[in-house]
Amino acid sequence: MSDDEGMYEEDTMDVDDFEDFDEPSPAPSVPLKGRKRFLADLEEMKKFSVIGFGFHGFDLRNLRAGDDEGTIEFKIMTSDGHPVLSANLLVSDPSEYPDHHTFYAFSTSDAPSHIGQVVEDVSSGKSRSIKKTFEDFLSAIHKASREDDDGEADAEADAYDAYDEDDNEFGASRFAHSTLRPKKLQYDFLEVVAAGYRPGLIRFGVDDFSLSISIPVIKLANDIPARALMAWDRRLLSRTQHLTLLISGLRGTYPPLKADGTLTQDAVARGTNLQFKVGLSRQYKPSKEYALEAKRTYGLVDDEAQQQERPLEEEPLLTVDGFTVREESPHDEDEDDDGRFDSFSLSSSLETLLDHSLVRVIQTRIKYGLGWAGAETLVAETERLQQTTDDVIAIDRQLFDNADKTERKLRQTYNLPPDPLVGRETMDELNLPLVAFCYLIRRLTLCTRYCLVCHNKLNTDFEVLKPYVCDSKLCSYQFYAFNRGPSLEYEIISNPETVDLLVSIAYTAAADQCLNEPLPLGMGLRVPVPDARRCVVPLGPTWGHAMAPVVAVPKPVPPTGDPDGLCEFDEMDIISMRASIAEMIHALPPIREMRRHLLKKTKAGKSKPKLKDMDSSIPTAAWLILRWCVASCTAHLEELTSDEDLVRNIDSTWRQFRFTIGAPDAEARFKAAVAEAQKTDANARKYPGLYAFHGSPLKNWHSIIRHGLWFKTIAHGRAYGDGVYFAKDGSTSMGGYAQGTSNVWRHSQIAPRCCVAVAEIVNQPSKFVSNNPHYVVNDTNWIICRYLLVKTGVEPMGETEENTKDVELTKIPLVKLDPAHPLTLTSGGRGGGQKHIQFPEPSYKLEKLLKARRKEYLEEDFDEDDQAIFEAKETPANSQREVIVIENSPPPSKAPALDDWKHDAEWVTASTAHLMPPPFEASPSATMALQRELRAMVKEQESATSLKDLGWYMPPDLIGDNLFQWIVELHSFEETLPIAKGMKTAGINSIIFEIRFPPTFPLAPPFFRIIKPRLLPFIQGGGGHVTGGGSMCMDLLTSDGWLPSYSISAVLLQIKLAISNLEPRPAQLARNWDTPYGVQESLEGFKRAAATHGWKVPSGIDRLVR
Repeated sequence: MSDDEGMYEEDTMDVDDFEDFDEPSPAPSVPLKGRKRFLADLEEMKKFSVIGFGFHGFDLRNLRAGDDEGTIEFKIMTSDGHPVLSANLLVSDPSEYPDHHTFYAFSTSDAPSHIGQVVEDVSSGKSRSIKKTFEDFLSAIHKASREDDDGEADAEADAYDAYDEDDNEFGASRFAHSTLRPKKLQYDFLEVVAAGYRPGLIRFGVDDFSLSISIPVIKLANDIPARALMAWDRRLLSRTQHLTLLISGLRGTYPPLKADGTLTQDAVARGTNLQFKVGLSRQYKPSKEYALEAKRTYGLVDDEAQQQERPLEEEPLLTVDGFTVREESPHDEDEDDDGRFDSFSLSSSLETLLDHSLVRVIQTRIKYGLGWAGAETLVAETERLQQTTDDVIAIDRQLFDNADKTERKLRQTYNLPPDPLVGRETMDELNLPLVAFCYLIRRLTLCTRYCLVCHNKLNTDFEVLKPYVCDSKLCSYQFYAFNRGPSLEYEIISNPETVDLLVSIAYTAAADQCLNEPLPLGMGLRVPVPDARRCVVPLGPTWGHAMAPVVAVPKPVPPTGDPDGLCEFDEMDIISMRASIAEMIHALPPIREMRRHLLKKTKAGKSKPKLKDMDSSIPTAAWLILRWCVASCTAHLEELTSDEDLVRNIDSTWRQFRFTIGAPDAEARFKAAVAEAQKTDANARKYPGLYAFHGSPLKNWHSIIRHGLWFKTIAHGRAYGDGVYFAKDGSTSMGGYAQGTSNVWRHSQIAPRCCVAVAEIVNQPSKFVSNNPHYVVNDTNWIICRYLLVKTGVEPMGETEENTKDVELTKIPLVKLDPAHPLTLTSGGRGGGQKHIQFPEPSYKLEKLLKARRKEYLEEDFDEDDQAIFEAKETPANSQREVIVIENSPPPSKAPALDDWKHDAEWVTASTAHLMPPPFEASPSATMALQRELRAMVKEQESATSLKDLGWYMPPDLIGDNLFQWIVELHSFEETLPIAKGMKTAGINSIIFEIRFPPTFPLAPPFFRIIKPRLLPFIQGGGGHVTGGGSMCMDLLTSDGWLPSYSISAVLLQIKLAISNLEPRPAQLARNWDTPYGVQESLEGFKRAAATHGWKVPSGIDRLVR
């Protein structure tokens, strides 16, 4: 085994990863058949077995060619390394492969009878590829092993059929009774709801079920920028739908995990094997049929389809609130099924992460007290060093603490979800659905900072908008060869203009010999020897581009091909690599023809068209290069054709693209820079940003689109200092800087001649490196790209009259540009002159889309299964923790002491009759914190032996109306106090408080105020630290004195002590004690007291009382 192969041993891969590239073996220009095809597929299968080829706990290992012609030797092992079978596979006649051959298998080791039967039945299968044969072979072994374990093996069953499961896969056949604890599930469901998510139970039979957790994508857009969601997958906001996590493999038991994250005894006994699926569902949970289908991991058999081509003019268009999207699969019979569960571009990566890492990361967090980032780093280091976690953390604990510290800083620009593991008690049982979903949302939010394949942190000098892979060759191979990441087919169908542009500029960069990182390395490419005429060292460095690193190019060494005429791409020098990339792109058909092919109609049950089937003369490497051109683009490009989107006063020969680059939080950092500038610059407050052009030769844009506007390296010096250069007039960039090229992809529909970017910059020219004659900006946080202008000889197809007649351009908001720094475009020749450029408000179109999604969204009621969970009454026998069920009637109370304080319901009801509505703002983190506080309060109140000694009381009938508004009574004051005497005289036995919580709780303090009775103001002789408006004059309730660790019960005791304090004056009832305090007067009193003492009022407190 070679060194390169050895690096693959530790990784495994599911069969599902091969779905789109069913036969990924490289092929020359003529399709291989017979013995050559057999040998090529065998070589590729050897690579698969090294990387990891597994199915349901069984792995293919040690695959190699046998000593005899047409034989394959291999081993089957369990995923934990126990041998199952050693066997040989023999093809009847290699010359008839892959369509008319027969495979025979025989065991070379002792095998159980049920495995032996599977081996014998191989010869009964139809002709199929080597890979497909092993897929079905592993499926059959898994099925036969389960049947043998259950005592239900049928000797006459066809063990070689494609694996299938019935609706009761893990259910009643093995276990008579479920170990589901309804009360625990109810408790966890309540926490999920409190966090702002929707839980669900999906039953498959008597004893089997899956769990779902979801959030409407439109609500997800509150935390993840909508532009990032659109860049990751346009389908996310194409309709009203939910991001949904399915948890299966529970085998009828819940909870599956103990407090330390390990499997419970019941889960171990029942063989629980947690599996996670991530997708999009129309409803808050998918239907039983789709949920069952989602947890199956076998692939469908691909048969050749008789296809009927659809005329190009009939291609369906889907208009989504002004965004034109082409349908991916027309006439899908299930398209309107509300129970659907569909994957999206990041589903596979997220599922692999959850399946392989979630439980282990949870265990590591709990054991070592780390955060998510620290635990992930520790797990990664443990795998890299092949040591125990104890040994690794003992070497450098600070490394993992620093990872957590870095992530805490990210919260300044990323809205990360709440962390359910923070603040939990050691013996608390885990809420698996909530923990898993919060982890999923966190990794989705930060997906551009992690590799899509190995899931480790990326270490790059540039930031990206779209998720990508690290520089590991293994990760690159899996990403491109097995179609992990964005769907190339979907991009061709829905966004063909952008694909055309990306391929065109990649061709130009390669043909002009200036294409640098990222290169398509590690993809296993075998390509024809490139034409020596293309392998020419460029005469000089890249001209005029301040972004792309200049690479020293050695003298090219002509590659030599194998007997089949192919050579290894990765072994070429950079000059030959560029030449080969250009030749592979040259061999591709036009994008328009690819789209036409993918939109061919297929008969029901037949496979969809695949790109590789278009033309057998096109090398397989060319299709992989095409995938690389699209998938390596980490920016978002979308052509603009609607008048309401277009930049005004730009010639129509310049096609316009919406262009977004940088990390998902780039917009947030840009806005933060704007806000900082506005603090000291009045002009920036009026005109936050200014716009400018950036031009560069066409051959440089392949790098710019991936790396952004860098200025680390430049070929021709910097006359006006270090930074990114921008022009104030478009003719400067479009003229001398945006140079074209003679190397243009022959099949490009767009045929780009040159490119210019338009960026928005923080409006503080005085702080630029230079502002005349060009803008030179050295802080990339001050720059945000908005548009890419592409000069072309082909004008875009304009909108029809029907599309534009309803658009009133005068109603479209335009960016207010600083008149002191106008953006112009000077045209030469007749009719020339200087035009002022105008821009539609960047957020207008996206806000229009979001508004439509919000309008469509209607929260569904829970179905009967879920409602039954919420209403569960039975008490689990081994439960150590009760669930708070908010009901209209109070729970049974203990017999009070004879002299104990008694709640006066009539007094409280009358006092709270005219409360204003609860706060309108909430957040998942505050909701979870309040749930914990509420549980603790109720538990303390119910367990108190004396309410008099407790000193406060929460009326049960007022609990649960809204978590962010509480009613609490303070009572049992010392009888000698003036306040106690006055209350006794008035016939009242408590002071009634309203507590209003902000969405930033527990980081920010709640607002406490008295409703009744009214106390004597300080200026009239009153005291007790109560303001004239009934709020509390206490620094611990301000931003200066509040700590997140304070509990509400402890704060209530502090308030009671303050009211009881005789210094400087005692608290006393006012004459109009029965007049309630108003919310606004309470707030004003609080602000006055804070101003008097110099305390900081919590931000957003005004919104608490609206």
